Amino acid sequence: MLQSIRDNSSSWIVKVIVGFIVITFALFGVDAIVGAFTNSGDEVATVNGEKISRYELEVAAQRQVRQVLSQMGPDADPSALNENLIRQSALQTLIDREAALQAAQNGKLAVSDLQIDRLILDTPEFRGADGQFSQDQFNAMLRNVGLQPLQFRQELKKDVLINQLQSGISLSGFTTQKYIDNVLRLDSQTRDIEYFTIEAAGADVAVSDDEVSNYYKANEAAFAVPEMVQLSYISLSLSELMSDVQVSEAELAGAYEAYRMKAEKQQAHYASHILLETEERSEEEALKLLSEAKARIDAGESFADLAKELSEDIGSSAQGGELGLVEQGTFDADFESALFALESGQVSDPVITEFGVHLIRLDKKEQAEVDSFDVKKAELTEALELREAQKVFVSLSEELANAAFAADDLASVADELKLKVQDSEFFSAQGGEGTILSSPKVIRAAFSDELKLDGQNSDLIEIDSENALVARVKEVREATVQPLADVSDDIRKRLVAEKQLANMSKQADTLLVDLLAGEPIDTVAETSGFEVVAVEGISRAEQSLPRELVQKAFTLKEGESAQAIGSDRVYLLSIKTVNQPEVNEEMMAFYRQAIELGHMRADLQQFRVAISEQAEVERL
Repeated sequence: MLQSIRDNSSSWIVKVIVGFIVITFALFGVDAIVGAFTNSGDEVATVNGEKISRYELEVAAQRQVRQVLSQMGPDADPSALNENLIRQSALQTLIDREAALQAAQNGKLAVSDLQIDRLILDTPEFRGADGQFSQDQFNAMLRNVGLQPLQFRQELKKDVLINQLQSGISLSGFTTQKYIDNVLRLDSQTRDIEYFTIEAAGADVAVSDDEVSNYYKANEAAFAVPEMVQLSYISLSLSELMSDVQVSEAELAGAYEAYRMKAEKQQAHYASHILLETEERSEEEALKLLSEAKARIDAGESFADLAKELSEDIGSSAQGGELGLVEQGTFDADFESALFALESGQVSDPVITEFGVHLIRLDKKEQAEVDSFDVKKAELTEALELREAQKVFVSLSEELANAAFAADDLASVADELKLKVQDSEFFSAQGGEGTILSSPKVIRAAFSDELKLDGQNSDLIEIDSENALVARVKEVREATVQPLADVSDDIRKRLVAEKQLANMSKQADTLLVDLLAGEPIDTVAETSGFEVVAVEGISRAEQSLPRELVQKAFTLKEGESAQAIGSDRVYLLSIKTVNQPEVNEEMMAFYRQAIELGHMRADLQQFRVAISEQAEVERL
């Protein structure tokens, strides 16, 4: 199997990882993938002794939050998410990934620099308008997320290793042709059916008070109402504060002048470099080689030619070492310090970074463009409004927190700060609707002993960066069971419907006896006053008929009859014909691919579970 894994190290399954990482960068930013490059924070778990940091967990949890919110749409409310469940899921994902990486390493799998280079060069997202690899496009995508090329390569190596192992597991499975034939034969069948519907219209069904009472006693839990609270609260909203801010023309003029002066001082630095890695050579050897290269450049040799000859940065060497635009904060600090000290055309002495040793050339400097006042006005207005609103928000938040702490009510706090007290709807510990009542922080505070039992004002609750409040419990409704009088009508309706459905099923059983005895369905229906419906060529995915009817039809053979029970009616059906379409090569290929993919996923999931269970995991 190991050979299968190695053979597939460059398969399509592995190649998609580059695109996946690029998409992750674009959607979620650098924090989604650089946890491996920081040691900040305490450990939250270990996998066979390898640590997972709290920082990595925070990054993974944030990534899952963003994924969930993107699926929920533009109106998604982050405060409605369960933070504990998100963290548990994120931690399990990190544990599974670390276990898979260790399994790949223990299996002696490896990925060469040449493979990584080829994956990068073949990635469509890194290609220019001519369809070829573009150094500028590559640098721009990484620069936008604050990631250096060598960091990208390191993380890519890990994911390729994991995918080598996973693709080997997936592709080691097999599916027999007989199994595919059977699935295709059954799934492609259609049926011609005849049926009629028995409905409850006009059925005389009585339900006694005793039956209602007995149902209520047997199902009291269904009528339980949980403990609920109502809050009084004073809220602060950054958006509301922004709407109250007035920006003067003088402030706008001052902001534009500050922007103009800063922009005129900014310069764009375009650079090239020659990199020698220090994984397989000593730092001293790399320094010696690049010092010799620097001497050759000083003697008149072309920097670009030497970069093509010597540089081990596959992303730039073919372009003569060109890195394109280098913005402050996107490269190693020592790299940037050396670069920004150069004049145009000047080459640095060898510079040591965590990725190796570099020679750096400043290709050119360009003055940043300065937009006109009219172009910047709306942006500056919003920035000034936001800045002023944030000041007020911070100041008011502090005042609100202090005043609420010192007071025994909220009315006096509202009067003091010229704010207003609002009352919420009643809600349970599961939360309510809207930003406030669905916030886990608000829910926890509302049901805490301090608020619910002691009647205190809450501390300042920061729902998010733009909303905060203080609250107190106005009223508590104890958990209870709805009285029979309040629910008896609903119970009676339910029992009537159940009796009607039972009577319809009994009638269908009687008519089914005639069908099974050989009576045509038309005759049985006409005798009983029902109308037969004939439908040809229904498939398992038929949408035009009730689901219960379709499901029952595909449990029957040609010529068989049965009843199908719906939620409020019963169907009596007969299978007229089972149709078996001809199988062509296109259908066979489609089903083979779908079945094999399903088996691959199942095998891979079993493997993931197995390695995670075998790993020695400690959650701290």
